[in-house]
Amino acid sequence: MTSGKNRFFRAAAALLCLLILAVGVAAVRAENVTKTFRNEKDALKFVRTEQPTELTLENVKLTPSEMLKIRNAMPEGGILHFSTTWGGISFTDEVVDLDLKGFKGNVTGDDLEAVIALCPNVKSIDNSTKRSPSNNVMIPLCEKYPEIRFEWIVRLGKAHYCQTTQTAFSTFNEPFDEDMVSSYQMNKVAKYLYRLKALDLGHNALKDLEFVQYLPDLELLIVGDNQIKDATPLSQLKHLQYLEIFSNYITDLTPLAECTELLDLNICYDPIYDFSPIDQLESLERFWATMIRHLPEEEMERFQQVHPNVEVDFKGSHATTNGWRKHPRYKHYIWCLKNKTWIPFDEPLP
Repeated sequence: MTSGKNRFFRAAAALLCLLILAVGVAAVRAENVTKTFRNEKDALKFVRTEQPTELTLENVKLTPSEMLKIRNAMPEGGILHFSTTWGGISFTDEVVDLDLKGFKGNVTGDDLEAVIALCPNVKSIDNSTKRSPSNNVMIPLCEKYPEIRFEWIVRLGKAHYCQTTQTAFSTFNEPFDEDMVSSYQMNKVAKYLYRLKALDLGHNALKDLEFVQYLPDLELLIVGDNQIKDATPLSQLKHLQYLEIFSNYITDLTPLAECTELLDLNICYDPIYDFSPIDQLESLERFWATMIRHLPEEEMERFQQVHPNVEVDFKGSHATTNGWRKHPRYKHYIWCLKNKTWIPFDEPLP
């Protein structure tokens, strides 16, 4: 009987020791363990062996993708804190605005996904100095995480690039340029270029202007020498001051009646024979309408009577002859386009 009792007590004591040990291990795992590792391999070995529920990686040089692997190796619900230097950029899991403009190397879509997974407070990621990731990676990211502001370089055509932070952009295309931007491309990416105030897409392959709905603050728009038929979307540009739409297939100026700040308008070569829709544009200073076949003399005279103070050209031999590009505003906007920065016409250039 005594022997049986002894066996019982020994078993109970052993069970109690196991329970104490289990509680001790759980208590250790519940603590926030702080570690520094030289590489991902060592960190993974530690995590898989010790299974900490909360881990701080301090002053490491691991990529976001490597740290995400480490976190995923932790017990379910495990918490990972970190301070890392990646590509020359130092940040922590508490980062709100991640600035990658000085990043050494190329950022991948997987890297950005990992940053978002690891940094619950991140609100913006600025990668606006690198041409990677591509549109095919960035557009889905923008759609997947609409609460995060991504700054990046948008590709247009074959070799035209525009930063989402730019306020002025031009392809600087010449007639018959092989690298043309299409309406399809613009309709796909314009929403990410909403800061633009000056846009030059002259001599490209535009067939419509639907993309301007995403660019409500445009003050300058050049879309001469394209294949545009409908000017309706232009009615949304309430602050437009300079517009070149020459050498298209536009026939109706009615949408421009809404552009009440318009100063310069060039419609040369377009088959437009009624200028009355813009009769109420009191802001207009220059109007070029040369090379319009069969334009009635009566309409030219009528327009000049309605706008006696507007500088007009109905007789030039080209869209930009007779001083169209001799005006001070031409020099102004060329500087802005070259410097990718818009400065309003009524403000001096640097």
